[in-house]
Amino acid sequence: MLIELLALNAKSDVPLYRQLTSQITELIQRQIIQSGYKLPGSRSLADELGIHRQTVVAAIDQLVIEGWLETQPGKGTYVAENLSSVPQSFTQESMELPRAPEMPIPQVLQRNLHLTTQKYHLDDGLPDPRLAPTAELMRAYKSCVTTGNLYPRFTYGDTKGQLLLRQELSTYLNETRGIQVTADQIIITRGVTQAMYLCINGFLKPGDKVAVGELNWESANANFLYHGMELIKVKVDEEGLDIDHLEQLCSEHDIKMVYTTPHHQYPTTVIMPASRRLKLIQLARTHQFYVFEDDYDYDFFYSAHPVMPLASADHGDFVLYAGSFTKAISPVFRVGYLVANANQIDYLSRIRRMIDRQGDAILELAIAELLKLGIIQRHLKKSRRIYQERRDVFTHLLQDELTNYMKFDVPKGGMSVWTQFNHDIDLKKLYERALKRNLFITSGEQIQGKSINATRLGYASSTEEELEISVGILKDLIHQ
Repeated sequence: MLIELLALNAKSDVPLYRQLTSQITELIQRQIIQSGYKLPGSRSLADELGIHRQTVVAAIDQLVIEGWLETQPGKGTYVAENLSSVPQSFTQESMELPRAPEMPIPQVLQRNLHLTTQKYHLDDGLPDPRLAPTAELMRAYKSCVTTGNLYPRFTYGDTKGQLLLRQELSTYLNETRGIQVTADQIIITRGVTQAMYLCINGFLKPGDKVAVGELNWESANANFLYHGMELIKVKVDEEGLDIDHLEQLCSEHDIKMVYTTPHHQYPTTVIMPASRRLKLIQLARTHQFYVFEDDYDYDFFYSAHPVMPLASADHGDFVLYAGSFTKAISPVFRVGYLVANANQIDYLSRIRRMIDRQGDAILELAIAELLKLGIIQRHLKKSRRIYQERRDVFTHLLQDELTNYMKFDVPKGGMSVWTQFNHDIDLKKLYERALKRNLFITSGEQIQGKSINATRLGYASSTEEELEISVGILKDLIHQ
């Protein structure tokens, strides 16, 4: 009986023993062969099916291990007795089996994800991977996986991140940002987004109020909203977050956290002056709210010396400082960091362990080596000069070719220009038409805030020739 129900295909990519196990399992599930049914001997099955006996033995052994079959010494192989309790409805082919409910995607998660494949790109403000020290990084990576005592590197490591990177990073942050920090005050993350996720889970609860700019980064807003926070919108002007308005809001709301990008306010790229920074820290200490300082492109400032981060001042442990190597190297290398006091970092590392045991230990060690050798520092110095030249070329092109269709201020740093288009230009349609011309621009949808006809046009990832071609395409599209 059993042999008549089996049909093996020798030309299939599925191994014969897997075909045999799956077909016998299905027959048992449908109760075509039931508990107590005795299978033919392995030699007989092999002869009838025209396959090697060891293939049959391997299939039967697997089914015994999985509990579908059981062997009785000296008697043979049988369908397991304990399968007699399989519900009848599960075995009826004609009956439509219940399925798990469809999972509706909450509105806050329904965000577009565009993978840029176009030849030309005026993106959100990303680095040029052609400038990245990838050769040096790969050499350091290879060294980490081939030399020295490999066991500590290849086993589980510290959830906070590799100690060597945290030590090198503490030195780097002290020297470049004036942040007096030690290795135990740093946790290595997979980017700023993960750092934010940890802080939300560690310091906030559903219903808490979080102050954000009326113009803000979409991912930040989405993170807070997804976790049940209430967003309190703060005005944004030519000096970034309006701290006087925030002070007024603090008298009306019990704000638990402020998200800010003071070095280059996202999306407008403007810089928060020292007076506002000091007042923000004073408000944080007075009202006891956390400040999540997202310093996403601190290293790219083109006028004299950059303004020091909030975290470099005496903030009483209310500033949580986050950065990453996304802009320094490339977004593909997911290594970021969060700076807080040691107790806060220890707490957040325990939360991190619930979702991510640790980061990429070898990559962390490789980046630590580049910091130790000064390779990243030299790369940043070279990149700053190149990106400043590209900024100047790009802004001149915009001024010469598109001045009648937009307005902008030349940014003092960063990798993009905040561009406000005339209201008769449909940015969404311009974005769609640009894609057909092999040009990617941001449509402005990634910016959360009041209705504006503006977007960020990144220049750092394109050469001067590519920038000229990109602006030419934009001009053609606008004139059509």
